[in-house]
Amino acid sequence: MSAPSHRDLSMACAWATAMVAAVAITDSVLLRAILCVPMVFIIVGHTILRAIGIRTTSLAQHVAFAVGASLAAGIAGGLVLNGIDILTPIGWAIWFWIVTIAASLIAVERGENSDLPSWPRPAGIRPWHGVAFAVAVLISTGAYALAVRDESSQQQFKYVELWMLPPTNGGAAHLAVGIRNAEAKTQRFDLEITLDDQPLAVFRSLALAPGDTWTREIPVSIATTAQKARARLYRSDDNRLYRSVSALVPSG
Repeated sequence: MSAPSHRDLSMACAWATAMVAAVAITDSVLLRAILCVPMVFIIVGHTILRAIGIRTTSLAQHVAFAVGASLAAGIAGGLVLNGIDILTPIGWAIWFWIVTIAASLIAVERGENSDLPSWPRPAGIRPWHGVAFAVAVLISTGAYALAVRDESSQQQFKYVELWMLPPTNGGAAHLAVGIRNAEAKTQRFDLEITLDDQPLAVFRSLALAPGDTWTREIPVSIATTAQKARARLYRSDDNRLYRSVSALVPSG
């Protein structure tokens, strides 16, 4: 009887090591996708099947079982990494590397053979068909990775905030006005505040760096009837209206 072959386990361990190295030293989305997607969805599951000694009757069945085992490893990894607070790309890479190495060592210790059931080739299928399919998968994976990278780099939800709070009951007769720059570059604004459409205060060329917050308390006169205060924020470079908020000043 020939000795069990562990070539597939050696390749899985080498792949896992390359994945960790890619995640640790490069930000290339394409390279990470090429190395991580097969690892996450099938390679780690294959080593788990080898470790627990599950036998399959066809290659299709083996692939299905490997995908299921990989997903189970991913779910377990999410629980573990969340518990130790390292839900990061390098944390995930190290988790799949540990599972792959541990499962491979167990399989070697148990003396499991790597013989897999064959998958009959349908009539009319040629080797170049497989190459074309692999290239198509690679292109699709790369396109998806680039789309994810472009989406993550967009800043459409980062904007300049403007708020105005009316005087509180029993408090001083002041309007609290604030601006916060959550964008990625310095912005310059003009701020105009009116009370019942009459000018109350004007601030010109307010320069706010990323993360800066500007606040002021504007004194107002309390009338016998409620008054409507409005703050309008304009971009200094083109004088276009950027934000507008309003508040109701209660009567005295």
